[in-house]
Amino acid sequence: MERREITASERGGATRKDRFLGCLLGLAVGDALGMPVEGLTQDEIVARHGWLEDYQPRLGPDGEIDVPAGEFTGDTETALCLLESLVSSNGYLDLELAGARLLRLYHDDARRFLGRTTLAALAHAEETGEFQRGASGDWPPGVGAASRIAPVALMQALGHFNPEVFTREVLRAGLITHSAPEALNGALAVAYGIRLLVNGEIPPELLLEEVAAFIDEDEVARALRRAARLARDGGERARDLANLREIGGGPHVAEAVAAAFYAFRAHPEDFRAAVLTALNGGGDADSIAAITGALAGAHLGATAIPAELVDGLEGRMYLLMAAPGLYRAAQRRAGLFLKLIERE
Repeated sequence: MERREITASERGGATRKDRFLGCLLGLAVGDALGMPVEGLTQDEIVARHGWLEDYQPRLGPDGEIDVPAGEFTGDTETALCLLESLVSSNGYLDLELAGARLLRLYHDDARRFLGRTTLAALAHAEETGEFQRGASGDWPPGVGAASRIAPVALMQALGHFNPEVFTREVLRAGLITHSAPEALNGALAVAYGIRLLVNGEIPPELLLEEVAAFIDEDEVARALRRAARLARDGGERARDLANLREIGGGPHVAEAVAAAFYAFRAHPEDFRAAVLTALNGGGDADSIAAITGALAGAHLGATAIPAELVDGLEGRMYLLMAAPGLYRAAQRRAGLFLKLIERE
């Protein structure tokens, strides 16, 4: 398949540095927007919010605010664990450092945002000190590894692309918590999609088929191809919602990843429309919207994210400071950046 480099002018001037920030901010924005409707069906979202289009708090069973508006969940928190490990280790994933950071989440308030696979894996890791065993159960493979993989994808986005190294790094990051092959394949799909978009290697209308061809042939790949077919007549609200119902909204990783790619593909040049489509589709809304936001941000850059969504995001300053560090680490690993030390 012939690939075309998409120029900066076609992207509204977005640089790769801006796309790094856009990917991370997009992840957090989508996560925070989807947070109050996680687990709800499309009909339940309509009944509570109509068409949800701004930050809202998550309410507890008593009607009181459980999570304030604009806060992101475990999808972004666990992604930041990987980011800190990568930056601190000059672009290489330090499993001990990432694992220790994840265990801190396991013991604080963020624990309530972690899925049962992640919780099971971290409980085992705390007992054994092993961070490459992952976990699975008699429930469908979840989307946790896929929704936090963006920093690993970005670290591998610069320089020469080595598919074997890329796949190994994604699998190492995923195996910290997830051992099911489909969960790891879903993470690989999201990571490869982000890498392609950051570098402008393929137009959005071909993204889903390209990603499906790169990953292992399983239910994730089949769901992506189904989403690609449905996206050909997407872009209109009622049609998008119908198509997302057909794809499914998780918690199965194949459904969640396909739904996220669909929402991006239906609105590739409009960050807001893509993310709102994802979260109003129902299901695992925060994770689906987080992945959609990461894809859209990687394609369009941070400048395409509406200012009010950035301003209303809790924790945005950490992301704004962390993204340049990740970009420099990626440059150093790719041999594109040399930090000179002045000796006295």
